[in-house]
Amino acid sequence: MIEYNSQRDNHTFRGKFRAWWQCFATSSWMFLSWYVPEIKGSDDRGLAQYLDNTEDSIGKRGLGEKIKKKFNWITGHTTYWWLVHKYAIEAYMWRGGVKGTCIFQDYDITFEQMNMLLESGPVIFQTKKMGGLKGGHIILILEYVGGSYIVMDPFGDATTHYQDSDGGYKKYPDWFLKKYCGNKYGKVRCLWWEK
Repeated sequence: MIEYNSQRDNHTFRGKFRAWWQCFATSSWMFLSWYVPEIKGSDDRGLAQYLDNTEDSIGKRGLGEKIKKKFNWITGHTTYWWLVHKYAIEAYMWRGGVKGTCIFQDYDITFEQMNMLLESGPVIFQTKKMGGLKGGHIILILEYVGGSYIVMDPFGDATTHYQDSDGGYKKYPDWFLKKYCGNKYGKVRCLWWEK
């Protein structure tokens, strides 16, 4: 069982990287907790260390800086990049003794394919302007049950336009998620673990 983590109370790193920018790192941290017993999804200290490791604009040098150097086309905040989280998730999984690889998909995925992926574990999923947010947002999808996706939304409950800040184990109807899926280019991006 995954413990919920809200990005709203995340460490802001003295204003250099604010909590409301941290949906991707928070979703990735909860994702890791599904597979690695030592990682607790609600552990804000561990999440802050993961963010420090993946974001090049804060703290100590870590994976974010290494990946940005290797792929010099990565610009801006490193934790906004799917490739950075792919490599970070693999590093944390392998260190935790979990075999397999992190798969990143950057093209149209059908919801039937999504449902098949969910049979083996959670999926990190990109949305756009969900619940009234201005831009993109990352959530963790856990399973599909009776026409709804059970999600961990680090910003809260999108079905209430985020008036409810608890986004743990929320049901998003499939029509709702389909309405907000993808990015501004119409592509659906997601990450999952494959053994």
